[in-house]
Amino acid sequence: MTNTQNTHRARHRNWVAGGMAAAIMLLSAPAHTQDKKPVAAAPHIAVIAHRGGAMSRPENTMPAFRHAAALGAEIIEFDMEMTADDRIVVYHDADINPAFCFPPKGSKIVPGPVRGLSFADSQTFDCGSGVRPAYSVKGHVAVPGARIPALDEVLSAFQGGDAILFAETKIPKPAPGLADIDPVKFATMLDTAVRKYGLEDRLILQSFDFRTIDALHDINPRVRTCLLGAPKLTSDYPALLRQHHASCIVLGSAQVDRDGVARLREAGVLVFSDVVDTPADWEKVSALGMDAIFTNDPAGLIGFLKQAGLRP
Repeated sequence: MTNTQNTHRARHRNWVAGGMAAAIMLLSAPAHTQDKKPVAAAPHIAVIAHRGGAMSRPENTMPAFRHAAALGAEIIEFDMEMTADDRIVVYHDADINPAFCFPPKGSKIVPGPVRGLSFADSQTFDCGSGVRPAYSVKGHVAVPGARIPALDEVLSAFQGGDAILFAETKIPKPAPGLADIDPVKFATMLDTAVRKYGLEDRLILQSFDFRTIDALHDINPRVRTCLLGAPKLTSDYPALLRQHHASCIVLGSAQVDRDGVARLREAGVLVFSDVVDTPADWEKVSALGMDAIFTNDPAGLIGFLKQAGLRP
């Protein structure tokens, strides 16, 4: 085994043994006895609530995050954008989406680029009364008045729990009239907030923009990072993970097989599925032995896993 593999495995074990132990034990590789022989464990696949479970509650809002945690989702996922005055807010789209985020009646504030709005202006939108059409399904519950959370609000709310936070940096393409976002500054601000709330061992940074992945590793290598979009770049996932000092990857069922998942996990890499919302897809990815399944429907997935004997 190479030094790099040893480092990955040691980091994985240290992470499992750290502050997130209660939740992350569900994601870890098989435990070992003192003589290092694997100990068989009951199969368990963790649940990642995409945007807090967008088919259940308004996406990327505090009601969604709290609902997902109450359901028992081990991992709460959310997106991060930056406002004109350099505040990190939890929102997915580069622009405020008028399909489900509404300004106050009579307001002069109109939906536009998040980067073009002050933090105060971003807080005026009601993003709980409507729903993105893709998530408008039976069982979705609107929460009128739900706002766009500040990053601090989310981290503060989960500071004392055991949920893992899966946070994605979003850096839109440069646009006329809008200040570019410095990925190093973004990563630095995230790290400051993570340290403030003592969440270095319970937050994973994910991104398609590997500049923020690299920057956070340089700033604080204790925080685990996760690569998105890897199959568009290479089929040599271990090499890409090593290049960016990442120890987590998101892959679809068409992008990796069971042996590939096993090899990644043996190297200390967490393997998460892509976002899947149907029993047929849940069955495909659960058969691969991944650590966690990513979904907009955490309640449905939890029920599926229980019925399949993959969750107590």
